[in-house]
Formats: sequence, C-alpha cells, structure tokens
Amino acid sequence: DVGVTETTIKIGSIVAENGVLGDAFAPAARGLRAWVEYINANGGIAGRTLELVTCDDREDRARSLECARQLVEQDQVFALLAVNSRAIGGAAEYLQEQGIPVLGFPITASFWRFSHFWSIYPEGYARDNQTAGYNGNLVNQTGFYRWFRENMNLSKAAVFAYDIAESAQAADFIVTGLELEGFEVTRYNVSFAAPSFDQAVADMQRNGVDLIVDSMDDGANRRLCDAMARRNFSVPAKLSTVVAFGDSIGTDFNETCRNAYFISGNSRNYSDTSVPIIAEFNEAMERYQPGVELHQWALEAWAQGIMLRDYLTAAGPAPTRAGFEEFLANLDDFTADGIMKGDQVDYQQRDYDSPTRRHCFGLARWQDSTGGWVEAAGTFPFCYDDAKQYLTPLRETGT
Repeated sequence: DVGVTETTIKIGSIVAENGVLGDAFAPAARGLRAWVEYINANGGIAGRTLELVTCDDREDRARSLECARQLVEQDQVFALLAVNSRAIGGAAEYLQEQGIPVLGFPITASFWRFSHFWSIYPEGYARDNQTAGYNGNLVNQTGFYRWFRENMNLSKAAVFAYDIAESAQAADFIVTGLELEGFEVTRYNVSFAAPSFDQAVADMQRNGVDLIVDSMDDGANRRLCDAMARRNFSVPAKLSTVVAFGDSIGTDFNETCRNAYFISGNSRNYSDTSVPIIAEFNEAMERYQPGVELHQWALEAWAQGIMLRDYLTAAGPAPTRAGFEEFLANLDDFTADGIMKGDQVDYQQRDYDSPTRRHCFGLARWQDSTGGWVEAAGTFPFCYDDAKQYLTPLRETGT
C-alpha cells in the first residue's frame, strides 16, 4: 500500500503547533515524535522502521488543506496519527475522499462524521459522512459531575466558555450534565479576543460557587485564576479540559487555583509511572524530547501509536490502509497497554435511547504535596453503572 516499503512505513500528522492559541495543541506532535524515535531505536515494528512527517497548520483551515495535500500527494503517507487542530475541518473532505486513515483528537465534528476519521475517544457514532454525531447530537454522560456532588458535596457550579464554536459546544453539554446531576449552574461567556474575569469572579463570590468547570485554554484559565487571587476567592474544585493536563500547572498557575485543579478523561495519568507503559513514555520523552513539559496529549499520542503498532504486528508483510481501518473497527475495550480506560474504548454502535449508561473515566488532581497529578477517585477507571445519558445538539461550524 501507499507509504509502505519492505523496510519502512511512512506516517504523517497535522497538528497546530502554533496559532492563535499558541502551542496548546503541540504536545500531541511531541509525543508522536518521541514514540517514533523510541520504536525505531528498539528495532521498529515487524521488520520496518517508521518515518514521520508532521505539518503545522497553525489553526488555519486553508493551511490545513495544504498540509493534507502535501502529506498525501508529496510525502505519500500511509496514515495520519495524533491529528490535533481546530482547523482540521478544512482538510476533512479531502482526506475522506482520498481514503486516508486519520487517527486523532476530536477537536472538531469531522471525527464524528467521516468514516476515515477515528477519535482516540470513540463514541460509536455512525460516521456515515453525512450527519455528525447521533442524528446531529452529541452523546454525553454525567459521571464526572456526580463524582463531585457525591464525594465533595458540591452543589453550585460556574461554567466558563469562549465565544467560539468549539468552546461553546463543550459548555452546552457541561451545563446540561451538571443540571441533570442537581447542580445550580451559572454560565459565563468569555470574549476570545479579550477575555476578562473580574466581574465573573465577584459574581461567583456573591453566589457561593463551589465548583468551576471550563472549556477554555490555559491562557484564559491563568487569567481566571489571577482574578480569583485578586479577590481572595477560591473553590474546592476546578474541573478543566485535557488541554490543561500538563506539567505547566505546577509553574504557571497560582496557589489559589493550582491545588483545586481536576482533569477528567479517558486515559491514565501520565505521572503514574507505576504502570510500565507510562514509565516507558516518561523515559522516552526525556530522551527524545528533552526539555519539553509532559502533557496528557503526548501520552495519548503514544496510545495512537500503539494502535498502529498492534495492527502492523498483526498484518505482517502486507499492511494496508483498509486493513488498518478494519483493525480499528474491530477493537474491543482497547487499553493501549494500560494507558486508556478500556471500558467501551471501541468504535461499536451504542444504545443511545437508554436514559442511563455505564460511564467510566479517569479523574486526576494536581497536588503540590506530591509535585504532580494523582488519581483523585482512588482507582482507574472509576465507573458509575447508571450515569445519566443525554443528547446535546451539535454545533458543526467548520466541521
């Protein structure tokens, strides 16, 4: 197949390593580069070494299409891995038409619509190339929010989102999930161009907010935390997105916020080196990406590499794009050697009509006392068998 020789496999990646959000998405590329170096240093896979070509689309849709054309037509890659950009929608239809397997992070609706797009957080949507999600809806569960109600006795939540589609979409399902679990919720919409938080912090202080949930980047969260420090306001818990799941919490965030920080997700904490694959990841990042702060997206890029590794090992002398996608389609409770949560990490159709669903997740918390992230729920994954399942209309701006 294209990108395959007797001795090499060429893979590509499109990641926004620069752009309006700075290098927020870059950890994915760094983790993938370290994984390729590690694999090659240890003899490759099934007799082949890996060649990696990355392209920075700078969060620009036209540039994303240019990257895709370069990787497919000029570099002739076998597949794309660790794709991570708000602009990938600009290349999505082209990549779909070319039949390129795209494995990455579902920043846009492309991963919920196109059959050749595979999210590292699979939800089992039809991906019929027409309607994204489930009949134009995203499916969500409430386990994250129930944990804070049951284990920390929290009841009043504030939800912060940018006035851009991706952030607003996430806030939609956060608000609904919190309300279903009995929280009183106030939503704050923040200007992407000029975020300001002092008034919102004063409002939260008056209302007795005890949980903050956001769908913003690190820069906005630092400003929010600084505003909280100015007013001497703190909360027991601040639940943020995986974009904040990195070492920078320990150096870039003030004490008012830092030790209240929680991150929920589908993978095991990158700091948990008691797990052999995560210890391997940490050692390889130090060797092949020295000086780079560790981040959960880098570890999840490794998980995507393991998907490819497992396929190439099974495929033997004749790997194909179609074979790789068939392999992905038949994954069952995938764990990536212990990185992913396993439970329902596959691409099988779900029962979306049920009012409840088993919801398993990781919940990491930053602690200065340990100098990093710890598993807050005490076990990974933590599961609710009867979490509430709900649908949220999908905003498909830019696919």
